[in-house]
Amino acid sequence: MMMVHPRDQVVGDTHKNSVAATKKGCCACMLRYSMLILALLTLSILFLPLVLPPLPPPPSLFLFVPVFILMLLFLLAFTPSTLPNMAVIAS
Repeated sequence: MMMVHPRDQVVGDTHKNSVAATKKGCCACMLRYSMLILALLTLSILFLPLVLPPLPPPPSLFLFVPVFILMLLFLLAFTPSTLPNMAVIAS
């Protein structure tokens, strides 16, 4: 038995138009928020270095952390799997 919500029982294209308008309004709202967040991030990148004191350089060991992560990912990507080869039977 299929249950139908009363809102979905609207006859004609009015329901489709209202759903399309809701999705369009949602996308426009999300676009505004994302543009606002990007603008605030840009402003913080521009003005925070002028306000904050300069920091000393990090230790050299911390500079190699991304290199170590990349090497680990390459190692994991190219090592063979230890799982046995099992045939998959689809029914």
